[in-house]
Amino acid sequence: MSQYRALADTREGQLTTALILIASLALPLGLTLPSLETVHFAFWSDVHSIGGLTFALFSDGEYLLSALVALFSIAFPVTKLALLWRIQFRRGPPLSARALRRLESLGKWSMADVLVVALIVFSLRDSLVFGATPQIGVFVFAASTLMAMLASGRISRQCHDRLERRQSPSRDAA
Repeated sequence: MSQYRALADTREGQLTTALILIASLALPLGLTLPSLETVHFAFWSDVHSIGGLTFALFSDGEYLLSALVALFSIAFPVTKLALLWRIQFRRGPPLSARALRRLESLGKWSMADVLVVALIVFSLRDSLVFGATPQIGVFVFAASTLMAMLASGRISRQCHDRLERRQSPSRDAA
């Protein structure tokens, strides 16, 4: 058995685990629930999920836009959540300062996925021919992103604390 406790084994870590769990459950819902309602010529309307929008953009030949939406709205959040789960249940020595910097750099991009969706909605709304309104999926997706951001910040703080305790001389040694 390892001498190191996982972050999830601490009282503070249990709340972080709950945040990661909520974010992990909300992400697939946010990707599949209706996220964008488009109206064409004020008569026809379509409802798209973020995942469906990515596929529709690809089908329409908008490969770059489809790739950007897929990268920032699907791949990045899934990768970040997988990393958070891995760190949260890791039973090894505290993360190195370099690994912590990588985790914190992910946090700087956390809202990029929501921004991509927001830009799509903003660019399509209130046109004379075409309009778009956000639906519940966007809000669930944003909630997932916010929960992951909070969890990432908590993990980063806990890891910094462990690293500082490990590097500082023991006060009990006297």
